[in-house]
Amino acid sequence: MKTIFVVRLFLTLLFTTVVLSAQEQGASSPAPSNGVVAAVINVVSSTPVAPIVTNAAASASSAGMVCDTKMASPTEAHSSFRSYCSVPVDGPYIAMSFDDGPSATLTPRLLDLLKQRGIKVTFFVIGQNVEHAPEIVARAAAEGHEIGNHTWDHPALTKLSDARVQEEINKTSEAIFKATGKKPVLLRPPYGAMNPRVHRLVEQDGMKVVLWSVDPNDWKRPGSAVVERRILAGAKPGAIILSHDIHPGTIEAMPSTLDALLAKGYKFVTVSELIAMESQHPKATTTALATATSPAKK
Repeated sequence: MKTIFVVRLFLTLLFTTVVLSAQEQGASSPAPSNGVVAAVINVVSSTPVAPIVTNAAASASSAGMVCDTKMASPTEAHSSFRSYCSVPVDGPYIAMSFDDGPSATLTPRLLDLLKQRGIKVTFFVIGQNVEHAPEIVARAAAEGHEIGNHTWDHPALTKLSDARVQEEINKTSEAIFKATGKKPVLLRPPYGAMNPRVHRLVEQDGMKVVLWSVDPNDWKRPGSAVVERRILAGAKPGAIILSHDIHPGTIEAMPSTLDALLAKGYKFVTVSELIAMESQHPKATTTALATATSPAKK
């Protein structure tokens, strides 16, 4: 009887120890009651389903290398929807792009810098800014730069109805046509926010969706030296480089940045010219499937 009593006492103490240990773990790390479920949750949490990086907060790289991340949620991917981040090319060709302008004071300064160096870039313009300064957009087009659509007032298109998406795109295209005599063939969605529904609407308007492979996060105004360093670190053949011609620091960074890229042997082309080079590489692609994102102010 004593032996049975001792065994029961031992088992009771052992059970109490296990329960207390489990409670302590639960207090320090609230988790599901099932260890297998916890493992699945950990895997999911480390693999986001909306991973196109378009802002500094979400980026794991100071250069914001969009194309190096997984680009699509399995439920949203569609092979016919392509968003250009970069393009495979044979030579040292890159495309500089500038968003959110035109700026009445800064964009003309940038145009002067580009003209001095014989560099052509792509401007993704805001429709209402075009309406206020059509002469600047006209000058950019006349000097050989490409003008792309960046919507009328910079909303996240994925949060709008079909009718509102079309209004944002069409009003901006009309403003660009009025200023330049040409309709844009490229659209860059604000914040990089894109999904198959919006992509279909963009393609119905005969435009391609353009994202980027290098983002210096100049919209955070880190200083001209930082902008230059991030662009130079991310530049490689076929890159589409994002900047904004509405921030003084960006314009201040451009002379040394452009000169350094030229010194490295890079040749500047517009985004459409870069995309045209892709036809020489039908089996190679660094384009990405369009997906939804969680926008941040940019």
